[in-house]
Amino acid sequence: MNSETISKLAEGLYEDRKKFEDKSQKFDAQKVYDILDSLEVLRKPIKEYFDMTEDSYYQNESDHRLTLQNPDQKLSQLHDRVQVNHVDGSLAGHNINFTYNHEDPYAGGEYKVKTDINLVSFAFTVIGAVYDNTIVADVRNSVSKDAILSIGLAARAIEEWQK
Repeated sequence: MNSETISKLAEGLYEDRKKFEDKSQKFDAQKVYDILDSLEVLRKPIKEYFDMTEDSYYQNESDHRLTLQNPDQKLSQLHDRVQVNHVDGSLAGHNINFTYNHEDPYAGGEYKVKTDINLVSFAFTVIGAVYDNTIVADVRNSVSKDAILSIGLAARAIEEWQK
């Protein structure tokens, strides 16, 4: 995987966002999963997390940015998302600081696919820009595990919503 692949996917998601929202174009979650797995931020392939309980993830891997309140609930049911929204620091000095905010595509009780589409697209835009200007290890060592999980959860939710 390279930065061009990440950036192209981010651009495509942004350009086709309306088509995903009106279901006139199929969302390919596997492309998202492949990028997440290639970054090697999480210990396991992203799909293995969907059936994991919140408690298991919290105890074994979380960096505690996500709001996990239902220990026995599967991660695939989690509504909280950690959005990668900015990066600063020094690329040359390998001192990269991603910043985050929380998103809830279920705010108001009903799923808003637009929130998850934007989350995936924007996160890959930021991550792709960093990856393009440094080595993958810098991304891997700097980005939040919970943010990477959130991208996967968003992709899965979009795919499920389109069914």
